[in-house]
Amino acid sequence: MSIQKRIQIKRLKGKTDVDLLFDKGEIVQTKTLLLKYLKNAEQNFYFSGVSVPKKSFQKAVDRNRIKRLLRIAVKELPPESLFSGSGMLLFRGQKSPPLDTLIKDVQSLFNCVGKN
Repeated sequence: MSIQKRIQIKRLKGKTDVDLLFDKGEIVQTKTLLLKYLKNAEQNFYFSGVSVPKKSFQKAVDRNRIKRLLRIAVKELPPESLFSGSGMLLFRGQKSPPLDTLIKDVQSLFNCVGKN
């Protein structure tokens, strides 16, 4: 009987952590989302970051809304989909998506990472 370890979600902070993620991380993408991730089996945390480009959404209100929806989508993931390490979700769409679409896209990204 194997005991599944519980992975906590924390915020990705710090220039060195983000630089390491972008230098050595791998990429998985869908039509509107890109996940840059770096696995680290030694920790029980998933450090999550989200980003929305200012070029696509000039108003901060719109960018903040999409970031909030992305954070909710990550929290809605089933525990077996999460991995130990860090990841940055980058939104690449041109219009603001509904929450259920984001949740499906985020789950598909994390399922692809789990298969690797």
